[in-house]
Amino acid sequence: MPQDPTRPSDTGGGITRTRRRIDFLRPSGGTTDRAPARQAFSGTDPRFPGWKREGEFLYRRRQYFEGYGVEAWREPFSPEADSGDQLVFYDTETTGISGGAGTVIFLFGAAWCEGRDLAVEQLFLSDFPGEPEFLLAVRDLLARYRAFVSYNGKTFDSRLLSTRFLMNRMSWEPGPQVDLLHHARRLWKSITGDCSLTSIERTVLGFNRELDVDGADIPLIWLEFLRTGRPGTLPVVFDHNVMDISSLARLYGLIGRLFDGDLSSARIDEKAFGSWLLRNGQDAGADVLRNSFHAGNNEAGIELGFHHKRLRNWDRAAEVWAEILSRSRSLTAAVELAKYHEHRVRRPEEALRTVELVLSWNLPLDGRTRQEILKRRARLLRKTPGTGRADD
Repeated sequence: MPQDPTRPSDTGGGITRTRRRIDFLRPSGGTTDRAPARQAFSGTDPRFPGWKREGEFLYRRRQYFEGYGVEAWREPFSPEADSGDQLVFYDTETTGISGGAGTVIFLFGAAWCEGRDLAVEQLFLSDFPGEPEFLLAVRDLLARYRAFVSYNGKTFDSRLLSTRFLMNRMSWEPGPQVDLLHHARRLWKSITGDCSLTSIERTVLGFNRELDVDGADIPLIWLEFLRTGRPGTLPVVFDHNVMDISSLARLYGLIGRLFDGDLSSARIDEKAFGSWLLRNGQDAGADVLRNSFHAGNNEAGIELGFHHKRLRNWDRAAEVWAEILSRSRSLTAAVELAKYHEHRVRRPEEALRTVELVLSWNLPLDGRTRQEILKRRARLLRKTPGTGRADD
């Protein structure tokens, strides 16, 4: 009969559990799948109200959040999923942040859309020997979804999951990953600086967590639970995981509205967003850059000018460079405008005037840049008759 995990760790049951941990963690050879056979084990544990006990060391909890459901991003931004019910938002809590072979996942949270609502399900591993059963439950939970949405999951969570399945000689292949951290960095890094999920919640989603736990303390909280058998602050960790997952859904929905053209949804780095849209074949990126430029963003204007240049719309590009120069001392705009006058419309005197303007700014240029400008000036002097000046 299995030992009651609620018994104090200094009893015989605690010694037995310690031996089982050692046996489980001891490396063993072979390639046999360690996935356990299904066992009937249900009930509750007074330490974890609201959780259903499904195994000796496995617990499950489900919650619903009204109005948190989202739709899949429109084409071509979501090749992984066609509708919201094909998405799964997931997050893990682990015994460390290194992601190495010794790091174990003890809490897995996943969420999916049910109409306009969001269902959040969590799996809790209460001790090391239950890991095969825990992983089997994770695999079953994820099997029906096509796209895996996370925050840094492409680098950390999915790789750690793959490692744990491999260490337990269990088969699992991660599905297509949608890592919102990459989108957050593109859209908000220049605004927030710190792109941690809590910073994005505060500055982009507009809320602060009232009761939370520092991520660095989470491994210690679980290990303390193993030592004492008492939950302590584990319920705060459970709620931390739920907040992470629900924020993923909210952030995914917000980014989807931005993809649909609703730039009033949030303040973003419009230069980065417009440039990314253009790189992905979306002409709407030019409109994003143009609107931002007309609102005074010269960096967006630089990107817009290069976009016109790539399309060989030389005159439009020159208009952008000229407007930037009327606003600021932009070396990039000046050089591009000089190139336009010299090579496209054959007006060396205008190009020379632009180069002279740059030199009059007395910018702290590096040696190579200054030499290139002086070389251009010398060439333009030769092309401009009647200047009355010798070549430099």
